[in-house]
Amino acid sequence: MNRSTLEAGSLSEAFMEASSTSKPSFRVTATVALIALSGAWCAGNVGPVVSEVAVEFDLSLAVVGALAGTLFFGANVIGLVFAAQLGERIGLVRALRLACGLVLLGNLIFALTHVFAGLAIGRILPGLGFALTTTVGVVWARDVGGVRLLGVFGAAIQLGIAGALLTGSLLSDGGVDWRVGFLISAALAALAFVSIPPGAVSAPLPQKRSTGFLRLAFRHARVNRLSLMFISIYGVPMILGAWLIEYLSTDGDVSKTLAGLASFVLFGLSAASRAAGARLAGGGLGHTVLCGMLGLAAVGLAAIAIDPVVGTAFAGAILLAIGFGVPYATALTEAQDLYPEEPAEPLALMTLIALLLPIIVIPLVGHAISRDSGDIAFGILAVFLALATLANLKRTGIALTGPEPPAEDAV
Repeated sequence: MNRSTLEAGSLSEAFMEASSTSKPSFRVTATVALIALSGAWCAGNVGPVVSEVAVEFDLSLAVVGALAGTLFFGANVIGLVFAAQLGERIGLVRALRLACGLVLLGNLIFALTHVFAGLAIGRILPGLGFALTTTVGVVWARDVGGVRLLGVFGAAIQLGIAGALLTGSLLSDGGVDWRVGFLISAALAALAFVSIPPGAVSAPLPQKRSTGFLRLAFRHARVNRLSLMFISIYGVPMILGAWLIEYLSTDGDVSKTLAGLASFVLFGLSAASRAAGARLAGGGLGHTVLCGMLGLAAVGLAAIAIDPVVGTAFAGAILLAIGFGVPYATALTEAQDLYPEEPAEPLALMTLIALLLPIIVIPLVGHAISRDSGDIAFGILAVFLALATLANLKRTGIALTGPEPPAEDAV
């Protein structure tokens, strides 16, 4: 990939040093947060209203799951394939504006349509926008604010999902038309669009060409181990965002408001955990401890699967939040460190792989819940989280183009 025109990627050594030590302005920090929040809001805005959408359009829960998850995250995958190239062609900041525009348009269509095709388009467009957000947005955050803004970006992602789940649950319990929630989603995207400073740019990059990340990635097992971490911290929360409220309010007989509050605790506390994890990583806390915290998520999800009552729902949500949040900044850094020549490429690949799970599993979980087997589906996900934790206790973020790691770090 030609980096002479690419505005997404790592900075020159001097700029990286400056960005990691200087404090970003409030305007830049708020913009990063709004971009991440508005994109992530779309990952949680269908979950609280799956029943209403199913009834109004005469759909099964599995079909609504495919609509909410498979189309949205499938569009994410397609977008991730081209995200870095698009950043190269039109520039990082323009790509972020395009992302906000896609999210805005998609949610307006979803809110106003009365046909299934409109629902489908209304999920595909935000999915494409979110792909740009989670790829070039992450790199821009690191460029303009170093690890500080990585924590802000990650926190805002979780707050976006949390806000959508809680807002949708409250509106649903209050008898408000489900379409209002998607108008709110569109308004947030519009706010993010106008918040981007008119003269915002990325630092210039040195002249250098990529040397084939994908070819190298398939030859190293540590890339596979890191992909399990990304599936866990990205993919599994998206599945919970789609179905946790429905599962708790049906299998657990928890009201939608309380189920929404538990989901808000999960994603809201996860936001704080992501920021805390970034600070802990910057302070030198060991990799094994940071990534080992994912095991708490496995425990929390297993508890919810076994006993989906109010107390367990909130306790499990706290464990899930810590487990998903603390390793986040470390995982992002590990991915970029795999390929310093073009860090957007491993980020795109890891995020793409992480989205494969919700694309496939979200409709299956919906079908399981409709068959009173949601506990089995959640239990299987808990086992997966435990295995991913064990696979990532050793470092993975070692440059693929450098010398092989010492024996104790080899894979």
